[in-house]
Amino acid sequence: MTDTGVGRPGFTEEEADRLAALSRLYSEAKSLILYAEEVDPDARSNLQIIKELRDAFDHLMRAISVRFDASRSPGDDDQAYCSNNLSKAEGHVYRAAFDALDGALLSLRVKIAEIASQYPLEALSQVVPDYWRLKRDLERLSTQVAEHRAGKDVGRQISATFDRYVEDVTQAKCFYDELLGCAPLLDEYVAKAKREQLGNDHRLFWVSVMAATIGALAGGALAWFAGG
Repeated sequence: MTDTGVGRPGFTEEEADRLAALSRLYSEAKSLILYAEEVDPDARSNLQIIKELRDAFDHLMRAISVRFDASRSPGDDDQAYCSNNLSKAEGHVYRAAFDALDGALLSLRVKIAEIASQYPLEALSQVVPDYWRLKRDLERLSTQVAEHRAGKDVGRQISATFDRYVEDVTQAKCFYDELLGCAPLLDEYVAKAKREQLGNDHRLFWVSVMAATIGALAGGALAWFAGG
């Protein structure tokens, strides 16, 4: 039986609910894809993401076509066909989102490493709150990527795996944003350390000069007394 009372002629109530869930999933996936492109502009040409979204659209159109084909008589086969294509569309959207998360996390790791390489460890540990904990967390996230990828095709677990992956990438983003925010303080810390080092070098130079001078005078005095 079809449900014509909810403004979605041709779809059953269950199918309408699945379509609504699919639209929410797509919106979230689209946000992740846009963020991945923001972090790494090269992600705009990620052919795998484009393919997954294209395949999702293809399966969605198959489900819509079978439900809105006036020449067809409703039947159990149509319901199974529609359900199967909605499931496949959902799977492709999930995979597009996973691919976007993969790219975002990889880009964030590279950018974090680039920023960290510009400063000595002493500066990072002194200026960035909980730097070492954040660094350990980032390394842990990196090891979990394989688990997320392995779980992206596991039926009912895919939603939970997806949510965990989103949380992990969000955590990496927070670390990156914190490093960016600390950049002025890090620059100031490094500049101050250089000034102090330069001052120490100057003091050491003059101490050396004075020591050499005193040594020369003392040596001359001893020679004079010895000669006298």
